[in-house]
Amino acid sequence: MKNKILSSIILILILLCTSVYATDEEIPSKYDLRNDISIEVENQKQTSLCGIYAEQKMIETYIQKTKGINYNLSIGYFSHWNDFGGTYGKHVLESDFPTKEYAINETNQKKFDEATKKAVIEKFEYAMNINKDVETVKKYIMNYGGTFASIQCDRQTDRYKGGIYRKDKFVEERPIGHAIVIIGWDDNYSKDNFYYEKPENDGAWLVLNSWGTQWGNNGTAWLSYEDKCQIANGCYGIESLTLANGEIIETKLEDEKEETTEVPIIEQQNQTQEEKNIFEKIADFFKGIFGF
Repeated sequence: MKNKILSSIILILILLCTSVYATDEEIPSKYDLRNDISIEVENQKQTSLCGIYAEQKMIETYIQKTKGINYNLSIGYFSHWNDFGGTYGKHVLESDFPTKEYAINETNQKKFDEATKKAVIEKFEYAMNINKDVETVKKYIMNYGGTFASIQCDRQTDRYKGGIYRKDKFVEERPIGHAIVIIGWDDNYSKDNFYYEKPENDGAWLVLNSWGTQWGNNGTAWLSYEDKCQIANGCYGIESLTLANGEIIETKLEDEKEETTEVPIIEQQNQTQEEKNIFEKIADFFKGIFGF
């Protein structure tokens, strides 16, 4: 009986000690944002709207990851103010301004003004060019949602049959810029899965498109880490976002974390010593009761 009690105490102490020595966030070799939050595949009706769809999805995933709120934001509202003029950064729900009503006319302008009063997002700021290294992009996706990125489209994207990889920067004379959202990765995605050209190494980004579920793998595709056209004009996230109630959500990027790395270490050491003292007192207490 005493041995069982002692074993239980030791197990509890080990678990407590393990929590004290928690390590920094580890980046898995494979990650899919869809396993953590709900992401709907969109089907844009006009070729010029890809940037709007990508930005909306970036914002929607950001709010889901940080606040657990699943907003269906209005593409039509964003399109309307983009053409007609409005307050940049505001976003409303699809139910308050149905996308089919984004055409510019006097009636819709009134609906636009009414919807603006119901905005669920007041403004947001971009985190520019977070693709300084692969790990930064991965950490952002794990903690804050999808990243906005622009790529060059050609037959590999138009007629997707496997992973996208272009050895040369421009395969066609007039490549078309296109906005997508990066929602994951797989470091072990085989180079043999690429259909048109094969990269030298395994590994690819999981990208979300806005061409409907009939395109790619149910609306997604794999883009090689080595692709020369990937993230053509940078990769963007959100630096801060203000909700309708005034709450501000801020992104803690790697540079900001590095400035305070020494303080948590000191605090962790102090806490560790305190808990050691507590553990010793607990052990002495049970020794006094059970005599072991």
